[in-house]
Amino acid sequence: MKNTLLTVLLLMACAFAKAQTWTESEMMERQNYGLKLGFNFTSIWGGELQNPRPYFGPTAGFFWHTKETKKPFMFQTGFEGSLRGSNFANKDNDLPGGGNSNYRRIGLITADVPLLLNYRLGPKKEERTRLIQAGAIVSATVRSTAYLGEDKLPAQHFLDSSSHLYKWDNLPLRPIEFLAVIGYQDRGRTAGWQVQLQVGINNLNNVKYDANGQVIPFMRYAYPATNTGRRISTWNLKFSALF
Repeated sequence: MKNTLLTVLLLMACAFAKAQTWTESEMMERQNYGLKLGFNFTSIWGGELQNPRPYFGPTAGFFWHTKETKKPFMFQTGFEGSLRGSNFANKDNDLPGGGNSNYRRIGLITADVPLLLNYRLGPKKEERTRLIQAGAIVSATVRSTAYLGEDKLPAQHFLDSSSHLYKWDNLPLRPIEFLAVIGYQDRGRTAGWQVQLQVGINNLNNVKYDANGQVIPFMRYAYPATNTGRRISTWNLKFSALF
């Protein structure tokens, strides 16, 4: 954790170095793609899941944007893999089922494709490329798991204590989430940094009803109860180093 923060701070310092003017030939060779490595502060919002708290997870991927022209606008996309989700402050042992059945974390492994419009700040020939970003991310959930109790063990452990990998199904979430994005990117000759705020637009709660028209609980085996049928969406504050 400390090494990651130190690396990001050093890259930010490089990116904020005094700007210089590029020649035409240097502008033609300016790299418009690269790798990104960073971390997320992420959580789940909506009314279905109770007492959400931020969760820390890594992210990595690559990016590409269209070449710079006289116009300040550029299109940016890429691919990212992220570990997202949320912690939950559900610690009370007086809830039904006891403390070992209280959900404490939901982990999401996602594959993300950003679709961003970049607006360049400052002159075109400045050595640093400083951008305001806005757009959307299409996020596919590859794996989702609930963790229960003080030890944050996978729910499958409680469904069948003989195996932590018993019937390792995903949670009943919709497989695709769309997130609105705003951000800032600052990149120099060889490295830079980026910060983005991402907020889920659609409801991930795949609500199902029983024969009596009652909402089937999102997690039948966990407490607090998850049978309200309310919204489940994510938010994510992402910091990335660019190479």
